[in-house]
Order: sequence, then structure tokens, then C-alpha cells
Amino acid sequence: MTSPKTPWKQLLPLNDNRLLEARGQLHQAVQLLTAVNISFVEHKADDSHTALLWDSDSLTFLSQPFGPGNNFQIGLRPEDLACLVFQNNEMLLNLRLNGTTLEQVASDLQFFLEDHGLTRNVFTMERHFELPAYPDRWASPFDTSDQAAFDVLSNAYANAYPMINEIAHKDSRASTLLTWPHHFDMAVLMTPSEGKSIGVGMSPGDASYTKPYYYVNTWPYPSDDQVNDRPLTFGKWHTEDWKGMVLTLDQIDNAKKPEAQKSIVETFLKDSLHHATEITE
Repeated sequence: MTSPKTPWKQLLPLNDNRLLEARGQLHQAVQLLTAVNISFVEHKADDSHTALLWDSDSLTFLSQPFGPGNNFQIGLRPEDLACLVFQNNEMLLNLRLNGTTLEQVASDLQFFLEDHGLTRNVFTMERHFELPAYPDRWASPFDTSDQAAFDVLSNAYANAYPMINEIAHKDSRASTLLTWPHHFDMAVLMTPSEGKSIGVGMSPGDASYTKPYYYVNTWPYPSDDQVNDRPLTFGKWHTEDWKGMVLTLDQIDNAKKPEAQKSIVETFLKDSLHHATEITE
């Protein structure tokens, strides 16, 4: 399902608390990119103007292009929480968030953009959705000392992008692969027919699962009989609060070799997409 040239970054087992702490910091940090999208990018009815892009070469989240000629972008590198400013693909600024607060970085970014021709008062960190109740980083300094935890999250996105992107490229019904700033999942949506959809994505964790997981779900949700009739080689059916097929990090990192981890995810996505297609026919 992925190109042989796409290297799999090994996912190492870590406890829930460490990953939750790193995820909370990363999720709040990428709101800098969301702020730029909300402030400077033309708004769209489906909210996609708020969504983040991903650069596979630098393993960095990117804002939508904005500014004069749409030649500016803001980046956020998960492995070290570096906030980057690009103009015409040239890096102009590299702000390391470790030891500073989201409030200070937002202010620095606001004034830097003003120096480069963007109206300072337009920039806003206000948004129309709430984040999970993470320990607040607006006034508390970021702490990236747990490098292993940030590496797991960075690697999870890096591995997911080529896999899900290939699915999107092979299906004309698929949306663009984006990372949504509310739930922080990297996902595509396919619409086989009016009123029906298939979602394919990778979440870094949420209220259902603290650690990262892949998911494939359908709308409308399948019946209990449809769930029971469709077992999975890897992963499981999630049926509490919402229905969908999931493959959690714990199941992936049980395999100790990168090729084995990749194979588990490939099998899960293949089987799940087959089931989802049958359900939405």
C-alpha cells in the first residue's frame, strides 16, 4: 500500500502519561499554525482553511499558504517543537518553543509577520473550537526534555502520511489529506454516494485512546450485525460512543522490527477499507 522507498520509522512503546504530556504540548503548539490560517487564509464552509498540511521531507506541519502572493507559511516541527516561518520556501525564522510560553511565541510571531508586511492586529489566537483539557501552555513554558515521547508522535505522523495519502491518490472520491486542528487527526474522507462516507485517518490519541491509533469508519455507522460479520486480522471494532475499526499503537509496537510494524498497518488498512466499502455499498 506504500512505496518501497518510504522508510517506516520504528514506533517504540512508551507509557500513556508520557505520550499524553507530549501530545498536549504539540496540540497546543500547532494552534500557532491554526491562528495564521484563521487570520490570513480565506475561510471555507467546511473549515478546511483551518487545517494543517504536512511536509514529508522535513517532517513538519505547515500552515496553509498566506500573505502577499500566498508565499508565506508557518511550520511546526513535532520532534523539537520548533516554530518556523517560510517565505518562498526559504526559512526566515526558527523559534524553539522549549522554555518559552505559547503567549510569548504568539507575540513574537505576530510582530515578525508585521515586519514582513502582514497586519499585526489581524493575527488572532482565538478559535471557534475547544481543545482537550491539557495542562495549559499559554502561560506555562513548553518542556521538550522527553525526546522519546515527541519522537513517537513525530514518527506516527511521518508513517501515516504516505500510507493514507496513497489511499487518497488511488480513489477519486477522496478529499485532500489534512490534519485537523480540533481532534488533531490526519485524515481523508471518501464519499461513495450521497449521504455515505468513509473516513481513514491516524489520531495521535484522544478520549477513547491515549496513544496514537489508525481508524477507518463509515457513515452511517454499521449495524451490530455488520460489525459482527467483519472480523479483522489486526485491530478491532470500536463500538463505545462511536463505531469504527481501530488499530492502536500498543498493537503496532508489539512488533519489534520496522518492516513488521508497517506490515501490520498495511494489513489493517486493506482489511478495514474492504469492510467499509462493503458496508457503504
